[in-house]
Amino acid sequence: MTTTSIPVERSTIAKAAQARDKPAKPYEVRAERPQGLLLRVQPSGNRTYYVQLGRGNRVKIGLAGTYTLKQAEEKAKKIILDPETASKRTGSTSTLAEYIDDHYESHALARLKNGPKSVARVKAVWVKLLNKRISDIGASEIDKFRNKRINDDGVKPATVNRDVASLSGVLSHWVKNNKGAVNPLAELEPLEVADDETVRYLTPDESKRLRDALANRDAQAAIDRSSGNKWRAERGLELYPEVKGYCDHITPMVLLSLNTGMRQGELFKLEWESVDLRHNTISVLASHSKGNATRTIPLNTEALAVLLAIRPDLAKGLVFKSPITGGKFNNVKKAWGEVAKAAGIPDLRWHDLRHDFASQLVMAGVSLYTVQKLMGHANASMTQRYAKLAPSTLADAVNMLKAA
Repeated sequence: MTTTSIPVERSTIAKAAQARDKPAKPYEVRAERPQGLLLRVQPSGNRTYYVQLGRGNRVKIGLAGTYTLKQAEEKAKKIILDPETASKRTGSTSTLAEYIDDHYESHALARLKNGPKSVARVKAVWVKLLNKRISDIGASEIDKFRNKRINDDGVKPATVNRDVASLSGVLSHWVKNNKGAVNPLAELEPLEVADDETVRYLTPDESKRLRDALANRDAQAAIDRSSGNKWRAERGLELYPEVKGYCDHITPMVLLSLNTGMRQGELFKLEWESVDLRHNTISVLASHSKGNATRTIPLNTEALAVLLAIRPDLAKGLVFKSPITGGKFNNVKKAWGEVAKAAGIPDLRWHDLRHDFASQLVMAGVSLYTVQKLMGHANASMTQRYAKLAPSTLADAVNMLKAA
């Protein structure tokens, strides 16, 4: 959640405190004196005074209306003189919701890659805990809630683990700012998650049908454009550029996924500055990767040909730009669905192209360690699912031993 904030004169913060607007997004009005005093205005219309003690650390004073500006200024001065006591007192008596609003949210937005999503997840999932004092939250009630989510609501263990992790992030931050406090979730073991995801990869026939569907789509677009231009020429209208090669973004995206194992989201964020055509590599930046670590992928012949074919004269910014917004793609569901249907494999997901990349490597004898690095998996267990595609590996290893 983005919050705008500027320092203002005393009269301005006073006017903001008395206003009745309900903004679409929260905003903050900061006072010049005492330094650190601010008024946060929420979309609900609530106006709350805070003192900013440092990055990610603020203390709540109270609602405007409950406190006059003069009272807020006096309390702010006291807090600034003894910030440690104020932070402890506020942290130990805060409800979960108050602690998130007063302390954790600004930290998450500034420091965490998925800060906004993490804060939103806690508020959406842990509704019943929001009005509870954070110091009273215990492991037993979290465990009961986990069981309910699985048994009654049918939520998968992996999802429940992510829910608990988001809450634990808030509690860990609270512990760090409150000496002697203990994270009640520290001893709570994550739920076991069975790795039962089916490794879906393309058979040789499916691969051919997919590539044929892409080629036919590009060819048909060229025919349609030529026919349309003929009609326009007969009427003296301006002609559109003829379609040569790829008609749009779909074929290049699919071929790159098949040859690099890049996730769809990574393709959407890929920039030409991360494409090195001298050394034939693509760098997937940590900020663009689910694994939060930069990885370099060598380009094979087909992947290199695709990038050379679509590379503009001024190769800067996004590789794939939305023709509607000119910015990053949001999704390509409609076009992908049409391609998969034309290929006769309507159940094929885009993510299966990534599985196909890994599967083909393993079946070709590439080590799981190498596949792990190319896929950007955080640990080997994620790559292990492909091991069954190389059944001869263990036997080959044993056969390396020779009888004495």
